[in-house]
Amino acid sequence: MHSHLTYAQPFVSEKSTALTGNVQVAGDKSISHRSLILGSQIIGCVRISGLLLGDDVMNTKKALQQLGVSIIQEGDVWVVQGRGVGGLGEPSGVLDMGNSGTGARLMMGLVASYPFTSFFMGDESLSKRPMQRVMTPLSQMGAQFQAHSGNTLPLSITGLASLMPITYELPVASAQIKSALLLAGLNTPGITTIIEPIATRDHTERMMEYLGLGVTRTPLPTGGFSISITGQPPQTFQETELHVPADPSSAAFPLVAAAIVPGSNITIANVCMNPLRTGLFTVLGRMGADISYSNQRTACGEPVADITLRYRPLKAVEVEDAIAPSMIDEYPILAVAAACADGISIMHGLGELRVKESDRLQAIADGLLACGMKAEIQGDSLIVHGTSGAVIGGGRVVTHFDHRIAMAFLVLGLNATKPITVDDSRAITTSFPTFTECMQSLGASILPERRSVRRIVPDHPLVIAIDGPAASGKGTLARKLADHYGLPYLDTGSIYRAVGMRLVHNHLDPHDVNAAIEAAKQIDEHDFANPQLRQERVGQAASIISAIAEVRAILLDFQRQFAATHKGAILDGRDIGTVVCPNADLKLFLTATLDARAQRRHEQLQGQGIEVVFDSVKRDLIERDTRDSKRHTAPLTAASDAIHLDTTDLNIADVFLQVVELIEARKAIKAA
Repeated sequence: MHSHLTYAQPFVSEKSTALTGNVQVAGDKSISHRSLILGSQIIGCVRISGLLLGDDVMNTKKALQQLGVSIIQEGDVWVVQGRGVGGLGEPSGVLDMGNSGTGARLMMGLVASYPFTSFFMGDESLSKRPMQRVMTPLSQMGAQFQAHSGNTLPLSITGLASLMPITYELPVASAQIKSALLLAGLNTPGITTIIEPIATRDHTERMMEYLGLGVTRTPLPTGGFSISITGQPPQTFQETELHVPADPSSAAFPLVAAAIVPGSNITIANVCMNPLRTGLFTVLGRMGADISYSNQRTACGEPVADITLRYRPLKAVEVEDAIAPSMIDEYPILAVAAACADGISIMHGLGELRVKESDRLQAIADGLLACGMKAEIQGDSLIVHGTSGAVIGGGRVVTHFDHRIAMAFLVLGLNATKPITVDDSRAITTSFPTFTECMQSLGASILPERRSVRRIVPDHPLVIAIDGPAASGKGTLARKLADHYGLPYLDTGSIYRAVGMRLVHNHLDPHDVNAAIEAAKQIDEHDFANPQLRQERVGQAASIISAIAEVRAILLDFQRQFAATHKGAILDGRDIGTVVCPNADLKLFLTATLDARAQRRHEQLQGQGIEVVFDSVKRDLIERDTRDSKRHTAPLTAASDAIHLDTTDLNIADVFLQVVELIEARKAIKAA
């Protein structure tokens, strides 16, 4: 999905089988914004890993660059050369914040203490959102604003070199207002204090503490905090690293998907467990979800853990208004969980949803009604009548260019009798650019509407051979095609991995031909389910033994027998179209650039909880490509009649749909 496209991109989701697997979701958006902004305020260098690459964060990056901050990418790491407190320059152009309210409000606070004028603009959605709530306290400090009617974007802010420190009590619970004032106070002489009667997200304070930027917090009897910052602190040169954990707001979507699709069992790694962000996880537990946490640790002041959710029927819940600040962004997806639960759920204190990317409260209710649900709004409360999993679906949901509305209703469609369509998916890239790929990797059926296809059962045995180098997308495509056509699937690489695994774990040399032959004779189907099969050293051994002619002969018979059944088959690996199945109905050869394949493999390994350096993954692929192309026995090459597909710039949905069209075209020719 590409948000720069000017036309709507409708997507469709439909009832899916159990979602399973380990996955890494996008980096936390709130922390990503703050890591760039606060990184610019130190004297020295900040190296940021795990940064969310969504449109919102990238717009904040561009705005900082226009203020003179050097931000460059080195592999998976973003390097910020901090200019220190008071070190920003006059912007070189208009600061376009796109769709991001967080980016806009925080950047306003940042520039308020500089004696120049900054111009802010945003997209159509952001231009409707209220800015008065941040303009009021910044004006009290001395900044001057000229805004569009209604105090919305576009606007200009003229800062002051010596802002006045203030004590300000938040009229609404808002981490954005609090953070804007802390950023303004950072370059203001004296002490700026913010009183929050109700605790809000504290990522700014945690990161300021971590970077030594002089913030203090005092608990209040109300449960909130008094937060103070001493402006213009003494600074010394520092080099530091920031690791952005996975976004709990993004993790919410696959977690709720697993909670509503029977039989699901998923794990999400490295999720931020800040107690002011985990309201949804708490509420899901109250609804009966089987949710557990492991590998709990701390990263840069933020608690982090891996989350596992196993399907269990949900029951209705009543959510008190006090919990709203800790999960305000998660109410669209909570409403989806409530729609699939048993009983009537009530959620209170949702007034803030009316001033998000859309009137989210109304958008949630309208979407549920469009999908055959019963929902109503009473004041600032939402009432959802659960269906005990019997969701009708069939609706077309108007998203109002709101990423969370789009993702929430695509998740609902995974357990609906009839497919659910969202009218535009483009906004999803603002917060979770890999949403579709993430969900599809777990087994979710989510496709572009304009190219959606129905499940077709072949009328004759269909054999599909998929070849290509490592990480070109062979396995993902093969599994989707096998599910779509109901065909047996064999990952032929697993056969060689099974041999390699037996050698590695028996401490045998994979170059030992006799040992490899004996191991090949001993493998069985249980080996393919062994989680150790995916270990990097096993993969290296598999690549070595795959060049041994005697081993290939033993395993070739197994593969051909698999493909020769009356059911047909889909096989992926190396040499499938040239050696194993030379008479396959369709032969595909997938390719992609080395960098694209390395990036995919790196993300895959990280999603499995395997810590590995990107450059190491890339070097491994280079070595494997060299071995595969130069081996004496059956070097990797495409069959003469194979169809080549370069997947570098394609997501799996696009590749899958192209291949389905090819298959159907060939079937039509045969039928004629």
